Amino acid sequence: MDIPCICPLVEGKPRHATDSVELRERLGFRASLAAQNAIFFLKGQDPDASEADILAALTESYLLDGIESWSVVGVDGKPVEPTKPAIRELLFPHIDAAMLIADAADELYRDAVLAPLVAKASPSSPPTPMDESISATSSSVEPSPSPYLPSSTITIPMDDTETTSPLLVGGSNSSQS
Repeated sequence: MDIPCICPLVEGKPRHATDSVELRERLGFRASLAAQNAIFFLKGQDPDASEADILAALTESYLLDGIESWSVVGVDGKPVEPTKPAIRELLFPHIDAAMLIADAADELYRDAVLAPLVAKASPSSPPTPMDESISATSSSVEPSPSPYLPSSTITIPMDDTETTSPLLVGGSNSSQS
């Protein structure tokens, strides 16, 4: 894409009319993760950061990591590599040029960067609409009996009197003397 020239001025005049900028087809893992982390870092530093601030931080990440090449030259007329410091120094002061690239970068990278964040924020199983014909049915299965019988005290008119405790089904907790 072509943008207005952002090269350092020569004798107070632009070096040429336009510069050419090429964006990466997609951001790599590290750059995508850095863009996502920019959101968390910003919110950690400024809990009152607005959605606009968050989007600006994302766009800044897109520009810093998305510019693959450009035709920008320095004061000496030699090509300037699109490093993060060079992008900050030469592109960011030129809002119109930066916004042209930002719009294209946002279009390229937005879905890949934001989709994982949206997925993390979504509930683990999204609600499923129920058809009216589907309803809970009553079970014809009898409820399973409790594994314990109610406790009781039994007195038998014998020489020995025992107190029993809750019995497990099929077993006995009492002991004979």
